[in-house]
Amino acid sequence: MTRPISFPAAEVDPRAWSLEEKVGQLFLVYFEGAEFSPALEEMIRNCHVGGLIFYSIAGNIQTLPQVAQLIAAAQAQARIPLWIGIDQEGGPVVRLTEGVTVFPSAMAVAAAGSLAKAEAMARAVGTELKSLGFNLNFAPVVDVNSNPHNPIIGIRAFGSDPKQVADYGLALWRGYRQAGILCTPKHFPGHGDTDLDSHLGLPRVDRPLEALQATELRPFQALIRAGTEAMMTAHVVMPALGSASATRRFRERDSRTQSLRPATLAPEVVSGWLRQKLGFKGLVLTDSLTMGAVARSYGIPEAAELAFRAGADVLLFGADPGFSPAIQKEAYAHLLQQFRAGHLSVEQLDRSVERILNLKRRYGLGSPCPPFPSADLEEHQALARQIAQDSITLLRGSLPPLAPDPLLITPVPLLGDLLQNARPAAQILKISPEPTPEDWQTTLQRAPRADQVLVGSLDLFRYPLQRELLGSLPPEKVIGLALGSPYDAFALPQIPVYLACYGSTPVSLQALLQVLLGRIPARGRLPVESLSSGRGC
Repeated sequence: MTRPISFPAAEVDPRAWSLEEKVGQLFLVYFEGAEFSPALEEMIRNCHVGGLIFYSIAGNIQTLPQVAQLIAAAQAQARIPLWIGIDQEGGPVVRLTEGVTVFPSAMAVAAAGSLAKAEAMARAVGTELKSLGFNLNFAPVVDVNSNPHNPIIGIRAFGSDPKQVADYGLALWRGYRQAGILCTPKHFPGHGDTDLDSHLGLPRVDRPLEALQATELRPFQALIRAGTEAMMTAHVVMPALGSASATRRFRERDSRTQSLRPATLAPEVVSGWLRQKLGFKGLVLTDSLTMGAVARSYGIPEAAELAFRAGADVLLFGADPGFSPAIQKEAYAHLLQQFRAGHLSVEQLDRSVERILNLKRRYGLGSPCPPFPSADLEEHQALARQIAQDSITLLRGSLPPLAPDPLLITPVPLLGDLLQNARPAAQILKISPEPTPEDWQTTLQRAPRADQVLVGSLDLFRYPLQRELLGSLPPEKVIGLALGSPYDAFALPQIPVYLACYGSTPVSLQALLQVLLGRIPARGRLPVESLSSGRGC
């Protein structure tokens, strides 16, 4: 559990701080490079930022010792200990991939069917993160993935049943708490029924209020009742929750976005629904304010102001394309100016800073990091393998014995390498997720000559040419392998046998191979509704 620390008395009461220090605590920022740089020192010393986010894409992550040293150097420069955050969900969203345990996706965890193992997984991830100096993980995803076409949630969700999502979200929350890691259930009020990636544009969910309360809001309500201490918002418009323009100053801008704001920027959603109606007392973090859903309609400094007005405590800036860390300084300067001009509430700022400080104390920020759990690493990896093996799901049909020389058509090269090691006579055809003309020609030449064809599909709703190619193969020879979304099986109903492994992490692919070789049964259970109801791919 977390260990309390004692801040100096002047630091406990934010009313004794300068305005510059208090505004800085709202900022959770990204930076570039693998070493402590003058630019990073400036953000910490001059902008007084409350925390940092580590990204592999920003060059922050090379080796575990390098990450630990960088975190230690940053903390040494901060008057108030920093949040050190990372996206380490498991499955397709992980920043640390070497030397740590990489677990299967959330949907695989739910397919494996064990809440106890889910809790143990979060405890293992949290323990490894804590030893490196991280104290904040942007997980778990508790969106209810009810839309098969969802391009950004999918297997990051536990499934399509709100109770199941709530149960697994609670299990991971407990595990992270036990490890002393603050987690941020996300993305309130729900990103599961969208068909647009909020990194690219602004999704909209037009479900009636009763449906939102029964589905999208239910996992968040369960976590609030249990006592979750932090939550991340979504850049999603939900008209039923209300998000009309709040001030005359922004009406002209909002009129160009149909007078509706993404939830992150909407007081009706953050202060109204999350705080007042659902009773959440904890820390509200935004999703990255440089994502397309926000950046395409608002200036980033303006978005930071709107998010604070809406009720957010922590303004998150990620390593999104098209933006450099300089925009974070612009947003900081803009908020300072608005507070000095009396346009923003200092009382609200003090409440946010008090929430931040209380959690920093509670989670022991500033305490020495425990040693890396080398002795437990093998146990953690065994747990990851077990979850993966328990998750493999036979979606339909009866799995035949694996031929000595099957043809594998796969957009995931690692699966081909694993199969080749196990079956040296296997034929491997690696294709692009969106097949090229050469992929088409080679596939259509080789598939008819093979006695058994293993077809790896990867999120067919994103890649229509892949679906068309795989659908043209002789189905009586084919075993389908859903390497991402299990909805692929319903996009190719003519394939008589279909397995799902819910992602292409190494442990999931290894488990899939074990099932194909007949060494373990496929004992997972599909955690999303089948598409017989008509919402097909």
